[in-house]
Amino acid sequence: MELFTVGYEGRTLPQLVRLLEEHGIGRLVDVRERPYSRRKGFSATPLSEALRKAGIVYEPGFGLGNPDDIRSMWKRGELDVGKRKYRAFLRNGRRERVEYVVALADLGPVALLCLEGDAGDCHRSVIAEEAVRLDPRVTVRHL
Repeated sequence: MELFTVGYEGRTLPQLVRLLEEHGIGRLVDVRERPYSRRKGFSATPLSEALRKAGIVYEPGFGLGNPDDIRSMWKRGELDVGKRKYRAFLRNGRRERVEYVVALADLGPVALLCLEGDAGDCHRSVIAEEAVRLDPRVTVRHL
C-alpha cells in the first residue's frame, strides 16, 4: 500500500500533475484546512478539474487540515510542539479520516497534498506516520 505526500510549493500545476502521473498515483487527498490558494490552479476547483482531465481522482481531506491554533505553532518554528498537538488532534476524533486514507491506499497509490515543499515542515508527514501506525503495510514516499 503506497502513500505518497506532495507539496505544491515551487511547482506549477502541470508539474504537479506530471509528477503524480509518473508515480502512478490515481487519487490525491487534499489535506489543507482551506483548499484555497493564491497560486494559480491550486484552489480546489481548478485543481480538481486538472486532476480529472489527467484521470486522477481528487478527494477533499475534510477533517485532516491543520487547525489555525496548531498551524500557528508551525509558523513560529515550534515544529515539535505542533507535530505533537496535531498528532493528538488526529488521535482524538480524526482517526476515521486517517483510516479512510489507509483504505484509499489499499485501492492503489494515493497522495496527500498540502503546500509545503518539505514534508517534514508539513502536517501531512504526521498523517502519513499515523497511517503507518494504523497499518504497517503502508509505505510512505515524500515527493
